[in-house]
Amino acid sequence: MKTIGLLKENKELSIVALTPENVKSLSDHYSIFVEKNAGIQAGFTNEAYESAGGEVIDDRVLLFNKADILVTYDGDLEALKNDRLKTVISCLPVRDEFEKIVSLKGKKVNFFSLDMLPRTTIAQAMDVLSSFASLSGYQSVLLGFERLKVVGPMISGAGGTLYPAKVLILGAGVAGLQAIATAKRLGAIVYAFDVRKQTKTEVESLGAKFIEIEGAIEDNHSGGYAIQQSNEFNRLVQKTIANAVSDFDLIITTAKIPGKKAPILITKEAIAKMKEGTIIIDLAASTGGNTEPSEENYATILGASHLYNDVPTSASILLGNNMQSYLNYFRTHEEQILHDEILQSTLIIEDGKLVNKKIIEQIKEY
Repeated sequence: MKTIGLLKENKELSIVALTPENVKSLSDHYSIFVEKNAGIQAGFTNEAYESAGGEVIDDRVLLFNKADILVTYDGDLEALKNDRLKTVISCLPVRDEFEKIVSLKGKKVNFFSLDMLPRTTIAQAMDVLSSFASLSGYQSVLLGFERLKVVGPMISGAGGTLYPAKVLILGAGVAGLQAIATAKRLGAIVYAFDVRKQTKTEVESLGAKFIEIEGAIEDNHSGGYAIQQSNEFNRLVQKTIANAVSDFDLIITTAKIPGKKAPILITKEAIAKMKEGTIIIDLAASTGGNTEPSEENYATILGASHLYNDVPTSASILLGNNMQSYLNYFRTHEEQILHDEILQSTLIIEDGKLVNKKIIEQIKEY
């Protein structure tokens, strides 16, 4: 029976890659070692892991030595020194942080990242990106409404009528759609924009008004992600948004392109047109942000790329279920790795050698 070592994440993260419930489910096929306090910040005690069948270990180096498979969200393996081949399963966003894997080159490590999962039906149960994007979209609205100087819904009373807040969502992927649904539930008037025309139906089905701009480049092979657009179209988008923003109370930007700098959607000129008290929540801040920095404005800009970390129990439940699905798939398909789309797509380093073609090509570009 193979062994799993569940690692405690770095101090900036409150989440954990497997919950006690996941450990219990996986224990039929794996012996599981848990680094002490791995789940404390997410609300899962050491005793809970032990009750689920895990063995809690206080020494990370000892855990490294005991485990065949190391499981972690952020792939922090600085202390790893091993003589036998280890498998590491992580969710490291290697397209945006590929420098973090450089230290693993030359070590006896097979490194996988769920960040590189293909967008297929089979892989849906393992899709951490979608899980966390949904939480971030939800949390972004709560964060924005908490900071607003106006109430969200229409309220009528003895003092008169307060009209609903106006919210603009830029990007209608998983995070954007969840933000739309949340803002509507809280009573706001919601508008949304996305370069992908196919998102219009989803946006309107949630009760938002779709801002349509002609001329976007469509790519049916992008796996549902937005792709880079022409400079001319980007300028048109920026101009359209700049002309629309003056009336909005809350703007949430979610536009990311894996492995690329986030596109600027809100320019300095747009910010200058905003009314005092406007809140911008930029979910793409970790890859440069969708908002151009500006010192002269009435808006408050909040970079918030990791809002899932604010709800670590919920985030860990989703992450743990995604990771459990991947581990079960890995166990039954490991022997066919050369011919398996999911494993091949997520394999980044094999026996210390960088093998993922997409990452190799990206590194060449830099």
